[in-house]
Amino acid sequence: MRFFGLLSVICLCSIAALAQTATGTITGTISDPAGAVVSGAPIELKNSETGTVNQTVSSSTGNYSFSQLPAATYQLTVNVPGFKTHVRQNLGVQSAQTIRVDIILEVGTNTESVTVSAEASMLTTESGAVSANVTTDRMNSLPILGVGPATSSTHGVRNPLASSVLTAGVFWVPNTSMRVNGAPTNTFGIKLDGQDITNGVNTSSSQAQMQPSVDALEEVAIQASNYSAEFGQAGSGLIQYTTKSGTNIFHGSAYDYFVNEALWAHHSFDHIRNKQRRNDFGGTIGGPVIIPKLYNGKDKTFFFFNYERFRETSVVSDQVTTVPTLNYRAGNFANLLDGRPLTGAAATDGLGNKMFEGMIFDPATEQTAPNGTRVRLQFPGNIIPSNRFDPSAVKLQNLIPKPNLGPPTQLTNNFVNPFPSNRATPIPSIKIDHSLSSKLKIGFYWSSTSTEVQYAPGGFALSEGFPDEVTQTRGTYIYSRTWRGNMDYTLTPTMLLHFGAGYVVNDFGDTAPITNFDMVKVLGISGGTLGPTTGARVPVWQSTLGLNSTGGTPVMGPSTGQVRALLQRPTGNLSLNWVKGNHSYKFGGEVRFDGYPTVTNSNTSGNFTFSTNQTDNSFFSANQAKGGLFTGFAYASLLLGAPNSVTLAQPAETRGGRGFYAWYAQDTWKVTRKLTLDYGIRWDLFTYPREQYGRSPDFSPTLANANAGGHPGATIYEANCNCRFAKNYPWAYAPRLGVSYQVASKTVLRGAIGLSYSMSQGGGQGSAGANQTATSQSFGDPVMILSNGIPIKPLWPDLRANLFPTTAGTVGSGASVPPRVDQNYGRPARMVQYNIDLQREISRDLVVEASYVGNRGVWWRTASLLDYNALTPQQLLSQYGLDWSNAADRAILASPLNLAAAGRFQNKVPYAGFPVTQTVAQSLRPFPQFAAIGATGAPLGKTWYDSLQVKATKRFSHGIDFTFTYTRSKELQLGAEDYTGLGLINDVFNRDNNKQLSSSSRPNWMTFATNYTTPKWGQNRWLSYALRDWMIGAVLQYGSGLPIAVPLNTNNNNASTLLRGAGWSTRVPGVPLYLVDLNCHCYDPSKTQVLNPAAWTDSPSGTFTPSAAYYNDFRYQRRPSELASFGRTFHIKERLAFQIRAEFNNVFNRSLLQGTTPGTYINPSTTRNAALTPSPVDGRFVSGFGTINTTGTISGERQGTIVARLTF
Repeated sequence: MRFFGLLSVICLCSIAALAQTATGTITGTISDPAGAVVSGAPIELKNSETGTVNQTVSSSTGNYSFSQLPAATYQLTVNVPGFKTHVRQNLGVQSAQTIRVDIILEVGTNTESVTVSAEASMLTTESGAVSANVTTDRMNSLPILGVGPATSSTHGVRNPLASSVLTAGVFWVPNTSMRVNGAPTNTFGIKLDGQDITNGVNTSSSQAQMQPSVDALEEVAIQASNYSAEFGQAGSGLIQYTTKSGTNIFHGSAYDYFVNEALWAHHSFDHIRNKQRRNDFGGTIGGPVIIPKLYNGKDKTFFFFNYERFRETSVVSDQVTTVPTLNYRAGNFANLLDGRPLTGAAATDGLGNKMFEGMIFDPATEQTAPNGTRVRLQFPGNIIPSNRFDPSAVKLQNLIPKPNLGPPTQLTNNFVNPFPSNRATPIPSIKIDHSLSSKLKIGFYWSSTSTEVQYAPGGFALSEGFPDEVTQTRGTYIYSRTWRGNMDYTLTPTMLLHFGAGYVVNDFGDTAPITNFDMVKVLGISGGTLGPTTGARVPVWQSTLGLNSTGGTPVMGPSTGQVRALLQRPTGNLSLNWVKGNHSYKFGGEVRFDGYPTVTNSNTSGNFTFSTNQTDNSFFSANQAKGGLFTGFAYASLLLGAPNSVTLAQPAETRGGRGFYAWYAQDTWKVTRKLTLDYGIRWDLFTYPREQYGRSPDFSPTLANANAGGHPGATIYEANCNCRFAKNYPWAYAPRLGVSYQVASKTVLRGAIGLSYSMSQGGGQGSAGANQTATSQSFGDPVMILSNGIPIKPLWPDLRANLFPTTAGTVGSGASVPPRVDQNYGRPARMVQYNIDLQREISRDLVVEASYVGNRGVWWRTASLLDYNALTPQQLLSQYGLDWSNAADRAILASPLNLAAAGRFQNKVPYAGFPVTQTVAQSLRPFPQFAAIGATGAPLGKTWYDSLQVKATKRFSHGIDFTFTYTRSKELQLGAEDYTGLGLINDVFNRDNNKQLSSSSRPNWMTFATNYTTPKWGQNRWLSYALRDWMIGAVLQYGSGLPIAVPLNTNNNNASTLLRGAGWSTRVPGVPLYLVDLNCHCYDPSKTQVLNPAAWTDSPSGTFTPSAAYYNDFRYQRRPSELASFGRTFHIKERLAFQIRAEFNNVFNRSLLQGTTPGTYINPSTTRNAALTPSPVDGRFVSGFGTINTTGTISGERQGTIVARLTF
């Protein structure tokens, strides 16, 4: 294995492999009138726009080929003695496509010529691949380039991926996700002129951070299945962006997409129309490089410059939040006393004092009662004297704004402060092309995409209008740059060498408004790990109580983010095209390195959590149940400067990265004039993601853990373990075969099968140990006093084996559990793709085709099919004598160790220091110091996809063009829902039971996109002027609704004690799933129960249901997408035109339901069998399984945009 892997790398290096270009090919055969081939025929191909000339000669079998052609229009000339000169004009070449132009010469002299101006046939005769090409002109003419609202980062800008809606088998959610032919969401790849610009973190939702401007592109090619061997390192889809070049004639454009609420309809139900003001404007210019009196670049040197800028300026005035009342600020918590007494063991404390809800207690009065229990006395009147306030807490409180909404007694939703939310995203680019000679051509491209926005509502930004010192706001600052250079050299008339290299950097900054905070000066708190001159952020303040009806402490400070994450990617390619006889060979390779330097500054000024415990009666440390009532108050604890826990972090600087290598060889063999074989092989090597210096953690099941009494299960690092966490996979060989047979002059039968290997996102970075958390060691005691400073001193890097759990005597969960890196992390996902396609030319400008497209995917990265710390019924029975199907044994498993209900396991701990408040089930885990232990990079996911895809394409003629697609599909997945490997899993020990429909399944989907331009009318000049050049465009999509997840069991079967899965409800045979037809438009969604709770029943206790997570007949309301535009073009001069139009999303203003209320059907553990509850205000349902919460879930009101465009 090692030998063949090394041999592959050597072969790769020997060709200096460096990604392919998004170019096209013209090929064909030269023959005489009798049909005999003509060899050695001189052939010239001229770019009609730049004048650039390529030359070749026909082979011994009469074949010729021009490869590496930029998308453009060409003129082909054949000049053979004894024959008339043949000129073929208007040959449009698209990226990643091959067009065939066969030439039949006519006998005559060279001075005579035959000129053919017809466009090339739309039939695909040279390849079995499934693909689609969309030009920028078509994108700009269709209403698909929406300008949506900006939240915190990358929405709003026109997105070239919108062209994917015109492709069968593609499911695209703008700026969120894309799924191509059933592959996991966001596993596609993107190349710009052959250079990989896929965002390695999250392909679709982060791709806008790196996208080029739409108007900088010539076209977008979506290669959906069985692309040739030169392409790879993607899932089922590869997107090719081809950039525009300058020509011999100066040309350009200016445009503006303007959004105004006047073109929007009102919201359903509340009839509100929010203010909407956005612009996406810019311009382009291209032509020859001319320096007067110094240089004339016509036919040689060309440039194309583009500038686009998205701008949104708004004032947000609807972010209502909660701040402490004036009484709370003064220490007066008397309003918390509602007179409700606690009952049972909590009714009186050890001194006999009666306990009432809302009481707060003075920590300074703690004493030991005669019965030995700890007790505290209530603050008199439930008021904390101001002289007891901690000085640092007072300084913090002075930064918190005072209430400005409602009466002084209003505890919640008592503050609003309008704030500006401004965003700017400029996208400039420049491209230079130069012909050094007829044989040597070079090019250069540069682009930049930048986004800056500090304040934005909701989303990731969380702006609420607080002062910068206490706001949650996370600003977004993103700077992306792309450089690319290429060279094409004609070695011989039949041999072309291409070389390209590039560099991509994406700098993502997620930061608070203040990065020079002086915590000692402003708050009097010492101990932060950064200072005002080294990038200090503001601290984070939060409450374990949260914002309930009693108000109190808001979350303050940026609780997440504070990261600068970079993607640094050098790429390159080398390829050789060689035409010999009936063969067109291509050899080449590519290499790419992804680096992910990341600086994390979160929690470097502390993250303080306040609890009720510090102002509670220490009598409750014995866990007396309070019957749903509360004592103690988090904001009272804050005034005393007494947090329950604190987290502090050192700034962490990690350098994740990985490498990608490939070589390929392919041949297009023209077996006969009707039969073409396209075959090849590709080899890929994907190194597994890892931290450069080995500072990322991995879980070791054998290493002793000092924080768990020496129990096995600790943390290791590549930096000191003398090991590698995973292996790279050297066997990713991908053969491909395509067949195209021209049955008749207008009919082509095509087919293909091949393997493709997909990369996975992620850079292997990790900052384990940067955060250190200290928690109160005794009920009611503070972990620290604010004014005394932070007592912990974290280290980074921290390579201790006992790093997790972070505190001895606790059980680690979530971020406090080391990941288990799968040893096959370096194995790429593999897809077998196959398709059969019948294509028929109805007319010169209309082609229809029907295809079967299918694939099978394995080895997708998954995070949901493994749990290394789970218990099985077999283990419980054989090792501990516990039968999970027995109710008494299930009760034992769910009981805390310190209670009598634990039976024979009472107080039996797996190691010294294990907390006895944990359950018996937790103590029996293989690694009881941790909760669930998942896998990182486990290649266990699978996908299945089968579809019928029908397509009709009409090229523009007679004023109209259109594209029609219909897809009938079935897509299944097993732990491979998206690029992270998410999936709804029922049983991790019986993986095959988890094969299910994808949550993105749409069995039927149809798209129709068209543009119509009115022609000249009659002979009357003024009538013709009034009626001509009006444009109507539409993109209409209809199809199935998405699946609804099956509800969970209302009794959880103690599933958490075994940690095997969710436990879906069991479907009742014969009972309808719906009470009304979701698509009938015959019910009031605010007052109608639509899903039937009687259709589901709980699984028997102690068992897991075989129910699937999704059923094909259990789906949301259908959500059609109906876009339309209407406008006119004014031709001012021959080469100067102005176009203005209005575009509308949801043109028919349908009310679209997003789904049923979260918490009522997604997790109906308390509501599936509960009574329906209408709101006393307006009668809308506010609870009940299968009801619809129309507040915030009705979307899709008609939205309008004005587009103005000037072209010359």
